[in-house]
Amino acid sequence: MQLKGIFQITNWQESVTQSFDHGAKLSKALVSQSYSGDITGSSELHYQLSYESSGDARFNGFEFITGSLGDTPCQLTLKHDGTFEKGVAKSQFVIISSITHAELLGLSGSFVSGEAGQASYLIE
Repeated sequence: MQLKGIFQITNWQESVTQSFDHGAKLSKALVSQSYSGDITGSSELHYQLSYESSGDARFNGFEFITGSLGDTPCQLTLKHDGTFEKGVAKSQFVIISSITHAELLGLSGSFVSGEAGQASYLIE
């Protein structure tokens, strides 16, 4: 099974939890997104980020999506592992939980950020 579409960041709230010498820092972010494509709906995402002094970062987090997959209600939990380099965010993720679609458990996906907080996703 392959799922693809676009998500749009609708809210990003980030706070620094630890600052280090030379501009490196740790932070956490609460992110809201809207989904279109094979999955339609919205999500809440909790990221932890580790920034280098260059502004590049590594991040991980958990995302809970509620919406529809076709005509069927859908709830998915994703585990993310990604990078932010030279202004582009990339993540690999895996579906770790679903009350509604057990057949999707273990499927992996990815995204690469585009402009204005929008990105294409692909799950297979």
